[in-house]
Amino acid sequence: MEQTAEYTIVRSRRKTMELQVREDGQVLVRCPLWATDRQAADFAAKHKRWLEERKREARERAAGRQVIGAEEAGRLRRQARQVLTEKTEYWARRMGVSYGRISIRQQATRWGSCSAAGNLNYNWQLVLLPEPLQDYVVVHELAHRREMNHSPRFWAVVAAYLPDCRERRKALRQWEHRVEVRQEP
Repeated sequence: MEQTAEYTIVRSRRKTMELQVREDGQVLVRCPLWATDRQAADFAAKHKRWLEERKREARERAAGRQVIGAEEAGRLRRQARQVLTEKTEYWARRMGVSYGRISIRQQATRWGSCSAAGNLNYNWQLVLLPEPLQDYVVVHELAHRREMNHSPRFWAVVAAYLPDCRERRKALRQWEHRVEVRQEP
């Protein structure tokens, strides 16, 4: 890994180049082992406008981030387990689907996921969102019990239970993972 003032080059056994702006605003240029520093620099320069926009977004997200202590995070996790378990039970009955284990996690980029075995993972920060958005995430993940993809059939399942799912999905994008847990000494 090579670092310049503007970006870090990360080489790996990949075939293409990719840019990534991390939550802290750090830019990574991911490239194949054979790529030269000059090629990485040219790639970053070619996408300068895109990079600046992503860095601006990262700064805005960081400015709106709330910092809480580990004790408060623990309380919110317990609340999330209770709320999301109840919502999952309710919607699973209504949708006629089964599911496996429910896990409450601190996920950096996802609100939820569903494994092929039917296990559900929810981000504990869902408990901070408005209830209609919580319901959207639960229904979205349970819809994967019928369609394990994001095909038109999958979206039809979601829309059958939440006719305003497009509006909810759009609203969910406005919410970022805004809480940072402070590790207390």
